Amino acid sequence: MGWGGVCAGEGGDRRYKSYILLEGEGAQKTSIEWGDYASDSRGHDTASCGTFTSYASNIVVAGITFKNTYDGYSHTKQAVAALIAGDKSSLYSCGFVGYQDTLADLFGRHYFKGCYIQGVTDFIFGLGQSIYEGCTISTANSVEKPGFVTAQGRGAANDTNGFVFKRCNVTGPQATYLGRAWGRYSRVIFYQTFMSDIIVPEGWSVWNAHGYENEITYAESECTGPGSKQSGRVRWKKTLTSDELRKFTDISYIDGEGWLGEQPQY
Repeated sequence: MGWGGVCAGEGGDRRYKSYILLEGEGAQKTSIEWGDYASDSRGHDTASCGTFTSYASNIVVAGITFKNTYDGYSHTKQAVAALIAGDKSSLYSCGFVGYQDTLADLFGRHYFKGCYIQGVTDFIFGLGQSIYEGCTISTANSVEKPGFVTAQGRGAANDTNGFVFKRCNVTGPQATYLGRAWGRYSRVIFYQTFMSDIIVPEGWSVWNAHGYENEITYAESECTGPGSKQSGRVRWKKTLTSDELRKFTDISYIDGEGWLGEQPQY
């Protein structure tokens, strides 16, 4: 099937129509905004409150900001800016702005390149198998602090999912943990990433995985900046071998079959 712009298609469940290209004029110029949140007056939950939701496979998005306008400064609530649940999804130079649960990297293999992601609590979460390359990860001002960048939900030892941050920049106005374990086998890797001084010394929180610390894979390798100091990190963080790192940081972690090369490139 060929690539084209957004179209509804005919027949079947249109939510799952694949081979869609969404192209904006740049994240500073093209913005899609909405303000639903979990438990609002219209009965939304986390899965239904997103400003943008994609369930389809083979989706490419470029140059668009997705923002949830719920004001979480004084009290954060689950308010998703974008939910990505389709396989083989790639997003280039996009923005994701919110406070809690900003980016639901829910299911599937995903590639985020040159994106800006902002939030306070669990603002990149889900069970996606994803590489974030050259992205800026920023906290937002809120009375609720410190925050948590990730809440990765890997639930079993044989699950392949996990978040890999490659040559990214973690910054912002207030303190944050790099992540907390939503699933008992949660997996997050920061590689060659700059970390400003906002990173809480412990780095990571066990949260839902008490008693499973040895099963969690939280690792940092070749990172720089004042927030990358390892002296105060939790004892159960992992140190990966070169071969283990290569397995996750190579594009084959998400693209062993070459699907990225078959999509429009940005």
